Amino acid sequence: MSSELKIWRSRIVPTARGAIFRAKRWFYATFYSKKLQVNDEIKEKSKENWAKLARKLVEETNNRNASDKAARLTIYYYDENGLFKPVKAEIEVYELKQVDKIEVSEF
Repeated sequence: MSSELKIWRSRIVPTARGAIFRAKRWFYATFYSKKLQVNDEIKEKSKENWAKLARKLVEETNNRNASDKAARLTIYYYDENGLFKPVKAEIEVYELKQVDKIEVSEF
């Protein structure tokens, strides 16, 4: 596997917690699956790197009261022979507001 910078981006989801959960599912499917041919030491190091990243994501969204707002998560990382090395993560937070209401009564 190459060690070039890679990007994973979630869809816009109803909550930032949901975006982090989707990232967790992506991580385990990609770096911690049984089909990945790497030793257990690399898998555990990847898991530790993921746990540090996830902890920081949860802390930041909680500190900014964004955990219950719509969000998109982008993770920039290196994949060095199956080892997950996160570089940075961005959380785009969205606020859902009603813009207009259209009522149709005659049809």
